[in-house]
Amino acid sequence: MDVATMIALNNMNMLTALTVQAANNVITIVNGERMEEDMDGSMLDQYMGKDCTVSLFNEVGAIKGKLMEADMQWVKVDTRKGTQLINRNMIRNITFDNK
Repeated sequence: MDVATMIALNNMNMLTALTVQAANNVITIVNGERMEEDMDGSMLDQYMGKDCTVSLFNEVGAIKGKLMEADMQWVKVDTRKGTQLINRNMIRNITFDNK
């Protein structure tokens, strides 16, 4: 795969992630200015404190640890190596164990 194709795919993935993120928010336009408000109750709220594996768009490996917090921009995961803050736009998927 050439560099141009890889960049195009990465841009398409980023656009998809931004679209999904925007769909989870209430967007209000007042006097021509756009304001975003976070909706109450994120889908991740029910998984806080559970073990997870976070796969990223730009890496082959994954981040394993315990989901601690999440907001519109970042996801906080405690791992054996320490706490990691992951930009939500870079997350491909999050898998939780059925324990």
